[in-house]
Amino acid sequence: MRPADNATNKHVARCFDLFHAQGMLIAIVNQKGGVGKTTLAVHLAAWHFEKGRSVAFIDADGQSSSTRWITAAGWGMTLATETTADTLIELATDFGAKHDLVVADGPASLSESTRALLLVADIVLIPCGVTLPELESTIETIRMLSNARRVRGGAEPDARLVLSRIRGERYLLTREAREAIHALDIPVCKNALFLREALADAPGQRTVVWKIRGKGRQATTEITLLLEEIDRYATTTTNRHRSTEQGTARVSEPSTGDLVGNYR
Repeated sequence: MRPADNATNKHVARCFDLFHAQGMLIAIVNQKGGVGKTTLAVHLAAWHFEKGRSVAFIDADGQSSSTRWITAAGWGMTLATETTADTLIELATDFGAKHDLVVADGPASLSESTRALLLVADIVLIPCGVTLPELESTIETIRMLSNARRVRGGAEPDARLVLSRIRGERYLLTREAREAIHALDIPVCKNALFLREALADAPGQRTVVWKIRGKGRQATTEITLLLEEIDRYATTTTNRHRSTEQGTARVSEPSTGDLVGNYR
């Protein structure tokens, strides 16, 4: 193990118990850029913020794209830009104590900051494109996820793959990608990030697709379905963890919108 890994893991040992008694951290990671990581992270955070929930956002990508996006949009969520592994763990702990939800936008690399996020996240979302290079990069991301689970001594963090930048479910490339990623042994979200003009325009307009008139309608429907699916999954994950801690196997299926109320 490299010295940097040692330092990160020792810090996790100090922070882990405190963090997981508090707000939920959802990290969006993949070593491949251009797969919709920042788009998903910002829309996820904005969706919950606009529902009146207490949201913190950690921009761990050195390009700071999400920081500029959120700042220009004027959302009043807590925002931090940080790429240092130990500081990321400290931020996650601090923000988790004060917010219902913490969203982290990971770097487009498998760096120490990615490893740090995997060591403290409750849920990891991995956007995955449908081309061969994108699928190959996802395999490496899953390898790092598996190692984080070994360090943590269990099945955490929970993870979901999110197909991104797809043209439609009827296309052969999409069908082949779904078949391929099912072999990766990580559950795949039913809904996806589609290749839509509104999604591509949202960062430049410093807004979210549901505020883009006309061409944003279809993208709004699609991403809302994805966010609602993540919502249900996150709540079920939280309930399952609490049931495990309480020594019971019963997990109730939540309704959409119950997410943050069950996080804390």
